Amino acid sequence: MSIILIGFMGAGKSTVAKLLTENFTDLDQLIEEEIEMPIAEFFELFGEADFRKIENEVFELALQKNIIIATGGGIIENPKNLEALDRETGVVFLTADFETLWERISMDLQNVRPLAQDKKAAQLLFEKRKKDYAKVADLTIDVTDKSPEQIVEEIREKWGIN
Repeated sequence: MSIILIGFMGAGKSTVAKLLTENFTDLDQLIEEEIEMPIAEFFELFGEADFRKIENEVFELALQKNIIIATGGGIIENPKNLEALDRETGVVFLTADFETLWERISMDLQNVRPLAQDKKAAQLLFEKRKKDYAKVADLTIDVTDKSPEQIVEEIREKWGIN
């Protein structure tokens, strides 16, 4: 069984995945290896539609292994990915209120997020996506007031992972 972490930008998917296992798969990192450039640059050159096609291909390959996967926030934008997530039984939706997520996004200087350059646009995107995250989730964790270690403990308890 794979554990797939989904949620909006800034929810802590990669941080939690790292604590669950050293051998987790960061989908954005795999995509960057595939496209041989940063995602932000790819978005600028080719657009979101082309990115979502590649994201789906890489995601489908990752799902064939029993691993921990940290997805990008837009994984649910592609209907094929939504269908795949709906079939899986280890989907964890990490959520928080938008203001908490925006604060985290704004403070993160390492990750350039092409769809988070404007707060109002990001909030509209958040509102649009949250119902799809919830629809495919097997476990929803509000991360607002929890440490990454507490989140990991909830995931381990749910599926009996050591």
